[in-house]
Amino acid sequence: MAKLFDDELNEAIQQLFNETTEAIELAKVSPDLDDLSATIAVSLLKIGMGIGLIEQKHPGFAKEVEAKRQRVIAALQKEQQAQQQAPKH
Repeated sequence: MAKLFDDELNEAIQQLFNETTEAIELAKVSPDLDDLSATIAVSLLKIGMGIGLIEQKHPGFAKEVEAKRQRVIAALQKEQQAQQQAPKH
């Protein structure tokens, strides 16, 4: 299987993903809202940095991610509306 990224970019992205996962794991055990918001902020920052690195090699990637995010949001909203309109037993 061909590599999607060169070794340097692959290592950088892997490190960001590892750091993101670590931040999310910390968020799961956060004792208060301040800790939770801080760890989620770090997670979002790391994800954004990963997207930025990929965007440098593959222009348009960030736009594609945002378009897919919007489709997921729309699908979730549609599902929520359907559940609210479903007859209750």
